[in-house]
Amino acid sequence: MYKLIENDIAELSQVAEPQIEFNFKVKKEVNEIVKKKTYKVVSLFSGCGGLDLGFSGGFDFRNRHFEKNKFKIEFANDIDPAAELVYNSNQSFFGDHSLTKDDVKNIRPSDIPDFDFLIAGFPCQPFSNAGLRKGINDERGNLFEECENLLKQALKRKNPPIGFIFENVKGIMSSKMDDGTSIPDEIVRRTEKLGFKTNYKLLKTCDFGVPSNRQRLIIVGIRKDIGYFDFNLLNEVVAEFDLPNEKEKPYELLLGSVLCDIPANAPQKNEYWKYSPGGQYMVDKIAPCKDGKEALAKFKKKVPLKKISETITTGRSWKNMSPTDMSERFLKIWNDPKKYHAPNFYRRFALGEINGTITASAQPENCGITHPFEDRRFSIREIARIQSFPDNFIFPYKTIANAYKVIGNAVPPIFGWVIAKALTKHIENE
Repeated sequence: MYKLIENDIAELSQVAEPQIEFNFKVKKEVNEIVKKKTYKVVSLFSGCGGLDLGFSGGFDFRNRHFEKNKFKIEFANDIDPAAELVYNSNQSFFGDHSLTKDDVKNIRPSDIPDFDFLIAGFPCQPFSNAGLRKGINDERGNLFEECENLLKQALKRKNPPIGFIFENVKGIMSSKMDDGTSIPDEIVRRTEKLGFKTNYKLLKTCDFGVPSNRQRLIIVGIRKDIGYFDFNLLNEVVAEFDLPNEKEKPYELLLGSVLCDIPANAPQKNEYWKYSPGGQYMVDKIAPCKDGKEALAKFKKKVPLKKISETITTGRSWKNMSPTDMSERFLKIWNDPKKYHAPNFYRRFALGEINGTITASAQPENCGITHPFEDRRFSIREIARIQSFPDNFIFPYKTIANAYKVIGNAVPPIFGWVIAKALTKHIENE
C-alpha cells in the first residue's frame, strides 16, 4: 500500500511545471495532513459571499440550522465595490477576515496565505446564455487562468493545497478554446497537468436544498493521491440532513413556501426595484397568477398542494397577454413562434412552482423576477430567500440595482454548504 503511494508521489514530483514537493511519504502522514480540524480556504471572485457562507456554515435558513463546516476563509477577493459593501457588512458570518477589493491580476501570490482549498466562481458573463456568449475571447473569460497561476505558485510551497472548487454557469460547457476544446475540458487538462484529479458535473441547485431551479457547473480538483471527487456524495449529504429536493421532497422549495413565512421585521422585506414604465405596462397586461394571498396563507399551514388549488402550478408570461396589447416586437414573435423559439419573456412563476434562476440584471425579459400576484419585482428579501440567504444577511447598496446584481451573481449558500459537506466526506473517507 505504502509503495503504491510512494510511486504516485514520485510520479507527481516529476511534473515539469511546477515542481511539486509533497511533504509526506506514507499513508499515516497523508491522514495527518488531510484530516484537519479546519481547512484553510482562499476565495477568489467571491461576490457578496454566497459560496463562502456555504463553506463556512453556521447559519439558519427558515426553520433549519446549517451547522459550521470545517472550512475557514482566510482570504477573499472581488473587484466589485457593490459586492465588497455587502460582504463586509456581514462580518458576523465570515469571521475575522474582510473581503479585499482589487483586480485579481493585481494580487501577488505572496499576498495570499497558505491554503488547503481554492474556491472561485470566475466571471460568468462571457459564458452566460443571457449574455453575449463571447466566451474565452472576452477578457473576463480567461480569468480562470489567474486561478491556475495561483495554484501553480501554491504547489511550490511547503504546505501545498489539497484541491479547488470552481463554479460557473451552464453556458461555459459550450464555450470553446481556439482549438475547439471546451472550457471545462481545458481546465481539466491544465489542472491535471499540475497533479490534480479533476472532474466536473452540471447540477441543479433545487436538488440540494435550494428553492431555485438554477443550473451550475461545478468543477472539483483534488490532489492526485486522494483521487477524483465523488459527486454522489452530494446526494448522501441531502439524505443525511433530510434536505428538501425537487425529486423527493419539493414542498419547502416551492415559491409559496418560500414567500409565506418571511418575518414581518425581516430586513429589506419591502424594498424592491420598480420597473420602467414599459416593463410595468407588460406586467400589468400579463396580469397576476390566479392564486394569491389566500393560497399563500395555506402554504404557511403546509396544506398539501392538491388541496390548495387546481391552478397552483400555473404560471404566466407575455404569452398570456392579448395580442392587441403587444408591442410590434412581441407581436412579431407571437405570429411566428417557431422562428423565435417562443421564449417565456416576463415569466411569473406560480406559488406551486420552484422559481427559475434570478439573473444579475434582474430584468423580466431574462428571468422570473416578477412576483406571482403583486405587479412588481420580487423584493430584495424575497430574492435573497430564493437564493437561500439567511433572513439576517443584509444587502446594503448605493443603487438598488446593485443589490439585485450581487444576489443574482451569488452561489446559493445552501448549495455551497452541501458541496462543503460532501468534500469533507470525500477527503476524510479517502
